Amino acid sequence: MIVKNILLGRVKFSNVDTFTTKTGLKLRRYINPGVRLVLKMAAKNKLVIDSYPNLNPDEPYIFATTHYFDEDIISSLASIDRNAYILLGTTDQIEHNPQSYFAWINGMIYVNRLDPQSRKDSILKQIRVLESGTSVLMFPEGGLNNTENLLVQPLFAGPYILAKETGKKVVPMATFYAPELKEVHIMVGEPLDIGSLEKDEALSLLRDQMATMQYTMIEKYSTPLMRDSLASDYHTQFMQDRVDEYLQVKWTRDVWDEELSTYRDKRITYADDVRKSFDKVVLTKDNIGIMYPIVRRRIEDEKYNFKKYIKTHWQNNKGK
Repeated sequence: MIVKNILLGRVKFSNVDTFTTKTGLKLRRYINPGVRLVLKMAAKNKLVIDSYPNLNPDEPYIFATTHYFDEDIISSLASIDRNAYILLGTTDQIEHNPQSYFAWINGMIYVNRLDPQSRKDSILKQIRVLESGTSVLMFPEGGLNNTENLLVQPLFAGPYILAKETGKKVVPMATFYAPELKEVHIMVGEPLDIGSLEKDEALSLLRDQMATMQYTMIEKYSTPLMRDSLASDYHTQFMQDRVDEYLQVKWTRDVWDEELSTYRDKRITYADDVRKSFDKVVLTKDNIGIMYPIVRRRIEDEKYNFKKYIKTHWQNNKGK
């Protein structure tokens, strides 16, 4: 049976003025210590805060954290020392997952990541929250980090836009899950005043801070892997591990175009875009010597297209 979060339906259509109230903002700040305690108790793993700066208790901040495992949302909210409205772009879970009510109780800003207008409205909603004296929490990588080699993916511009518009400081965060220890480690960095910088410089600084903390925890808490312990096709094994991470929660439909949305700089020509151009190549006797190896490599590369892989291998829980 599919559960429907009927009471949360309105958050998808609320505008900047109606998504929250002055009373709601004050009430959420008041009950936040209790909310954080409940989140810590509900977490499947022990929460360990490795570092935390001395933040001004009367100043709202823009918290920007890494995003790569299921419990990092709960862990991040539980580790922040104040109420922070969370920016959520996971429509299916808001519609059907009862745990989404905790996000609403904490304070939630919904964004449809596939809708440009919704993305613009989410910025205005966050500005309203910050100007009210309440902090915000976001995951500027967008979707979970499903790369095999990037500590932090390229960031959406949200933290910079908010900092520039409001003058508020950005607090970098990183989360690391150590399954062998059954612990989630959190590092929170010193606030960054990036609003006065150029966008590329600001986002590069923020990403570097997040990546440095991420690397520090990986080096300290991860279990080293030996090459001979990896599967023969370790790329496919990595993708399956990522699918298993997504399936920690139930999904009612194919949501992967939204859930896997990440930032792509329009100024950059990406390798996969170049390879896609070969899909229209027609092999002839005149070009086969040059084009066949390229087309063959393209076919091999597509085996490791994560979006295609998860669309094929996710478990449809509809009706269960």
